[in-house]
Amino acid sequence: MVAQLGFSGGLVTNTNQSTAWARMLVRDASTSIDAVYYNPAGLTKLGDGFHLSLNNQALFQTQTINSTYPYLNNGEYSGDVSATVFPGVYAAWKKGRVAVSFGFNPIGGGGGARFNRGLPGMEIPVSSLLPALTPAFQQMGYGALTGYDVDLFFSGTSVYFGFQGGLSYAINEHISLYAGARFVMAKNTYNGHMKDIKLHTESGATLPASQTMNGISAQMEGLSQQTQAGGDAMAPIIDGGGGDYTFAQLEGAGMISPEQRAQMEGGLLAMGIPQTSVDAMSAAQAQATYYGASAEFYDRSLTFTSLGFVLQDQQADVTQTGSAVTPIVGANFNLLNDKLNIGLKYEFHTKMDLTNSVDNKKGFIVDYDPVKKEGDYMFVDGDTQNADIPAMLSVGVSYKIAKPLSIQVGYHTYFDSKAGWATNDDGESIIDKNFSEYAIGLEYNVTENFLLSAGYLKAITGVNDLYQNDMRYSLTTNTFGGGAAFMITEKLTLQLGGFFTSYDEQTFDKAYDLSGVDIPYEETYDKETFSVSVGIDIKI
Repeated sequence: MVAQLGFSGGLVTNTNQSTAWARMLVRDASTSIDAVYYNPAGLTKLGDGFHLSLNNQALFQTQTINSTYPYLNNGEYSGDVSATVFPGVYAAWKKGRVAVSFGFNPIGGGGGARFNRGLPGMEIPVSSLLPALTPAFQQMGYGALTGYDVDLFFSGTSVYFGFQGGLSYAINEHISLYAGARFVMAKNTYNGHMKDIKLHTESGATLPASQTMNGISAQMEGLSQQTQAGGDAMAPIIDGGGGDYTFAQLEGAGMISPEQRAQMEGGLLAMGIPQTSVDAMSAAQAQATYYGASAEFYDRSLTFTSLGFVLQDQQADVTQTGSAVTPIVGANFNLLNDKLNIGLKYEFHTKMDLTNSVDNKKGFIVDYDPVKKEGDYMFVDGDTQNADIPAMLSVGVSYKIAKPLSIQVGYHTYFDSKAGWATNDDGESIIDKNFSEYAIGLEYNVTENFLLSAGYLKAITGVNDLYQNDMRYSLTTNTFGGGAAFMITEKLTLQLGGFFTSYDEQTFDKAYDLSGVDIPYEETYDKETFSVSVGIDIKI
């Protein structure tokens, strides 16, 4: 889910971590205070003293999912993701060749999503009741199912707060190195409900789903007991040597009365067995038929009991938490009399698991065993889920083209295939290649105290179709940003920026197993993200 609630960067990692980035979209060769995150080895280029940067972004995202599953009432689902507080705090102390730094930011997630109609994955099983149960409902005299109602809601939040510290050291005026680490504290929450499920029949009746299933289950259980009794009633006849006789032969031999014959045959006829077949049955065959029907009615009773349990009103209230440490190293190369700067950073693979905390019976039940009287929940209290943060390599180059104009380019790649979640439950890889980002930005100093900037970033996802679903999907994006910086005093600089991200809409083939038959359909995923940011850089 963190991929759904992030805003810029890889599948897990956010890279929109400063206002200067928001106005330029590339800071991988930065030698300013936001280098604490983007290029920590470059901090040795700061002036001696203490430096502080306070940043916040307000981010707004719209997610749209369209499903063509044939039984849905409405296949369009829209969700809003927002984060009005998305902080970035950076501090560094520089003295001579040494810089000590600290950073705090939402390294993953950072937003909250709200789907007022739920998601396709929640509604498709409900809509599938129509074709799945219509034959049984017709047999029971209800008529065909023609529609349904359901009240669905889903919301989720995700944030991975990072606390980064490290040491930068200048080997000489051209080369500096960095070593540090980030402590990551992760938390996801999921809340939602599925309630008030109703089924509509061709007669115009509206049936409460859970109560109706429980009622049918009771009827099936009664029929199972009746047919079991019918088979048991024939045991004395079979034990007395009449197992191979037909009902007519049994009556003729005086082994049963006409009333008994009528009762035994009547039970078989009520099951829909033709009179000719009943006439040809032996007592042993009739008993086997009764017992077979009893077992079938019992199985149906269990099925409807399970449905009654799953279709009752239910809620999800889940929190997932975990923590881990990410080692980080970097290098900076400053050449051509400060005209050219190259920044390198590598964040190591971070192993992390999240542990579920689930309120009593609020883990969203997906199945129920009526024999064991146990539910199968989507989220189980105490269970863990892998949430590795992939290793990341960033490379940035900045070049001062002329005194007022500079250009910066950057490249990120995320080693997603090494993460614990890179294969699904069937052992199949859900990653085809590394997620990559390419960015270019320009800065133009209008005056000594005021500059304008703009940038473009292309992010190319590396997941395959097995990764994509309504709870998480990754799309290739194009981001455009711009903004300004104003030096109020020599010690105080105001940063302003904003960006817009357009996602490449994609459609994926899906299939839903309906009573052993795959029902093909398509789902189309899309997003849009907009952000504004303000920051203040302070030198002491």
